[in-house]
Amino acid sequence: MGYCKTFLKWLFCLKERERTVKTAAEKLQMSMRVTAKCRYNAAVRLQRQGAFAFFTTTSLSLGLIFIPLIQSAGVSLSFTPDVLNMMQVFLAVSVLVYSVVIGTSRFEVRAETLTECGDKLKELIRSIDKDKETKIVFSNDDLAAYQERYSDIVTDTENHIRSDYGLATLEMNRDYFFCGLPKFKIFLQANIQRGFPFIVPIFLLSIEVVFITDMIGITKVLTKYL
Repeated sequence: MGYCKTFLKWLFCLKERERTVKTAAEKLQMSMRVTAKCRYNAAVRLQRQGAFAFFTTTSLSLGLIFIPLIQSAGVSLSFTPDVLNMMQVFLAVSVLVYSVVIGTSRFEVRAETLTECGDKLKELIRSIDKDKETKIVFSNDDLAAYQERYSDIVTDTENHIRSDYGLATLEMNRDYFFCGLPKFKIFLQANIQRGFPFIVPIFLLSIEVVFITDMIGITKVLTKYL
């Protein structure tokens, strides 16, 4: 009976899910730690999106080059020249669109800015820890000064999204204590939200792969429709 009760408590996380803070300074530090972790998670997310967008553009460009080359080689192909020309136009437009997306989204620049924000927050947290060694209690003026520095740091960068915060709470084991179904729910929701930007490029890459394999006769998925 005891094991069953313990398991149910773990499954539904029937306990404190957040570390109790005793002072305003600890609460401020905890907020800084969470924000810093969220900024780092956001930077990683943007780096992955940028890398995958570059991979998508490169793959589509290679497909755009491969089709006329295989036509020139005199190999027997499953599609008519009109269909092949249509696909080349589609790939060319896709490459153009993704080149614009990469240029306007500035994934690397934004990721670097978010990383710098996280680094500055960590420096501020260490500064508070150092001041704790000489001060037993922080005055309201001290806290206001820390809060102002905190606000100055975070307002210079874009905000993180909900998935960044969700993953941060799962990774910060000393401050958050999620387990069982609530932990799985946060993990699932965060990764689903992070996966949305990859749906369109994966779809385009899938079309390209299927078309090329159909074209050279390896598969026959689209040949009966085109």
